[in-house]
Amino acid sequence: MSIDLPAVRRKLEEERAQLLSRSIPPPEPARGDEADLAATAQAKEQSQWLANDQKQRLAEIDKVLARIAAGKYGICDSCGKPIAPERLEAMPIATLCISCQSKLEKKRK
Repeated sequence: MSIDLPAVRRKLEEERAQLLSRSIPPPEPARGDEADLAATAQAKEQSQWLANDQKQRLAEIDKVLARIAAGKYGICDSCGKPIAPERLEAMPIATLCISCQSKLEKKRK
């Protein structure tokens, strides 16, 4: 099994376009009783979380697109060996092979 780079690029560019077209509306100004203020604060927090999540995903996609353009897609950042096509199929943003990813996760524990 080999990596279909044009298909990966198309899929990521489509996801990027969808993320950019999705606007997260700002929460309503806070007013009302304590319950209203709490609900508004919660909505604001959720909106900020969604915006941060969206920014993070866009950054991941941009990083992968840059790796594709540089000819480095599918190469492990740590050991320099090829990343298994099955791993890239499941997780197109992977920058580490399974072995290096496992080592990293063990270090974090």
